[in-house]
Amino acid sequence: MMSRQASQFHCTAETVPPVAGAYVLLVRLTEAVDVTLPGRTKVILPPGRYLYCGSAHGPGGLRARVGRHMRRDKSIRWHIDRLTAAGTVTGCWIFPTGDECALVARLAALSVPVPGFGSSDRTVCRSHLLAWPGAVALPFDVADVFPAAAGPDVARVLSVAAMTDTVDFTPAERDLIRREFMSRWSEPPRLADGILLKRWATGPRKGEPKLPATVQSLLERGLVKIAETDQGFPRAHFTAAGYAALRALAASPRHLPPERYGHLIDELARRPEEC
Repeated sequence: MMSRQASQFHCTAETVPPVAGAYVLLVRLTEAVDVTLPGRTKVILPPGRYLYCGSAHGPGGLRARVGRHMRRDKSIRWHIDRLTAAGTVTGCWIFPTGDECALVARLAALSVPVPGFGSSDRTVCRSHLLAWPGAVALPFDVADVFPAAAGPDVARVLSVAAMTDTVDFTPAERDLIRREFMSRWSEPPRLADGILLKRWATGPRKGEPKLPATVQSLLERGLVKIAETDQGFPRAHFTAAGYAALRALAASPRHLPPERYGHLIDELARRPEEC
């Protein structure tokens, strides 16, 4: 097991030692990015968090390599440059004397959004880019990535959302949430009740939940899970990662106007952060 010191999270390149080794870069995309590798079909990366495993053995070692990743004024030389130029490098974990492919192997539980990304010169790695949903634990220390917060009130919801690195909802997902949870009656809808789904009435999938494209997107990114209710109706319930994204949504009056969705903001403020 790698030690806490070996897996320390660095927010800036200045704190990274100038030694050879491997690293895991944390990149956040707030907008979708098109990625096309030579000889492969174009892949559209949705907004979210991504991990990139790399190594550095040249002059300046890890500090120089991570510093380049964090700069925006650079030429597009490697696959990862496309992402770091479009998104934000939140920081990295460094592993002196480590190996990038060994890190990929340790992160095998994560999905590969672009096969061959950053690993065209390697035969053992499926990809050096991995998607990191908020509900999935990593095999090394992530405590420094998520700041602590206290006080179960609306200010806590907004401040945690502003500081915490979460997976963002796409525009279509935001529209779905606003439609589903808009207050239309005396009893406003609750996030805890989830999104009501229909069932297939005929065909080979008869009786199974019918998933609209937007709900399918939420499910694939780990933001909801499908469950049956006591009334026999399927619903899409938000996961821990989904609630983290909802808190980020509540931090934006433009995306979730308080005058229309104050009941959702209040519900998030009452809900324990770890749920």
